[in-house]
Amino acid sequence: MALQKNQCFSEQFHGSFLLTNSAGEHLFLSPEDFAVFQENPEKLSDKTKSLLKSRFFIYEEDNGNEFKNIYNIKYRTKHSYLENESLLLMVVPTISCNCSCVYCQVNSRKNNSSENDMSLKTALAFCDFVFALPHKNIKIEFQGGEPSLRFDTIEFIVRRVRHLNRKYHKDIEYVICTNLMNLSAHELKILRKFRIAISTSLDGAKSVHEKNRPSTHVDSTYDSLIKNVELVRKNEIYPSALVTITALNLSRMDEIIDTYIENHFESIFIRPLNNYGCAFKNKSVYYNLEDYISAYKNAILYLINRNLNDGINLREEMFSIVLRKIFSPFNDGFVDMQNPCALGQMCMIVKQNGDVYPSDESRMISEMGNEHWKMGNVNDRNCLITMQAKRTEILENGRLENYEECRDCVYSPFCYADPIKKWYIQNIAGEEYESYCGIRKELFRFVFEQIKNADERKLSLFRRWANA
Repeated sequence: MALQKNQCFSEQFHGSFLLTNSAGEHLFLSPEDFAVFQENPEKLSDKTKSLLKSRFFIYEEDNGNEFKNIYNIKYRTKHSYLENESLLLMVVPTISCNCSCVYCQVNSRKNNSSENDMSLKTALAFCDFVFALPHKNIKIEFQGGEPSLRFDTIEFIVRRVRHLNRKYHKDIEYVICTNLMNLSAHELKILRKFRIAISTSLDGAKSVHEKNRPSTHVDSTYDSLIKNVELVRKNEIYPSALVTITALNLSRMDEIIDTYIENHFESIFIRPLNNYGCAFKNKSVYYNLEDYISAYKNAILYLINRNLNDGINLREEMFSIVLRKIFSPFNDGFVDMQNPCALGQMCMIVKQNGDVYPSDESRMISEMGNEHWKMGNVNDRNCLITMQAKRTEILENGRLENYEECRDCVYSPFCYADPIKKWYIQNIAGEEYESYCGIRKELFRFVFEQIKNADERKLSLFRRWANA
């Protein structure tokens, strides 16, 4: 029976060749086997042919229909989010804040302070909006500013949604993104009662955290954060945390990881600077992308070493998400990293004035005075109709295969389309300031390099991170 090659992508990779395909499979081949694979796969060894068949790179011509059926099932499984009934619905109770972070993207200094806060009318409309959407599983994420400054609005929304849900029976979860500088006994009671998860920011040891995230409202933003992290843990709420890398902490990655370990976190999300919104104006905190990539790689290697040799349990979230994309036959569930783009479908954000956007980045573009990505307003009875028009635009421009620079990339089966970033670079930031690919290609290349060179002990760690 003749062997047929399936469509795949390839790249020379550290003394071998990396093969990938659109079903999310990958395989490393020696240069010799890759040459034979290209010319005549029939001449490969039985072992190599078996591997290529198991990963859907070749198939026997007589079994073509069966192969295509299984391959299509694998592809649909990877892209099942397109039929997903889940939604990350972010909402902004206020853009006021008690911190002055050096990389802040939101302008909280309006002339009229009432413009900073969500009105009761808009909060009511938001609650109705939740149940007008078709999604069955909704995670409501409170963002800011500092959302806890209007905890009354948060409590109202949670109680109102709970009341309305007696009729609709949706699966509703909550999370608040907060600096945890202040936390009253009543707020803690509400967090526990309604099982509101917490996401916070820890930018490293005390000295660097307070430079990145200063405030005149407390003596120490670091001390306040750590005190309240311990408090909520005692109340069986276990916060997740991310670190934003600036020029101030770029060279202190090991110290950042040690700080997370010392404070008993189980995950760290290392995040590069995002030059959207008001942060676009603060050039002093930026760095070369190459410097970030180098620092990130060193941080991951340090983290791997500490996990394997010191018995600690801390994973990095972005690295783990990419591992999940590579190792799992299922969709990874991370809404920001999908192809076709899931923004506006699995993710959207409602500003304090009720305006709806497909992502936080598009909200930041609005903070820069450009409303191209506004989908509608929850106070408008036609909101769902206007949202659909913008969602259509996102889908039409949100496929990697439509991007010339991505079409033949070996990492495209695991990568994601971002039409909002592409539009932003073309219309605001400029390609000389930021490339569309950014860190992605180097990130995927680095993860595959770690997989290729891993022994069984390290692979076991990677699988644990991928399944976390």
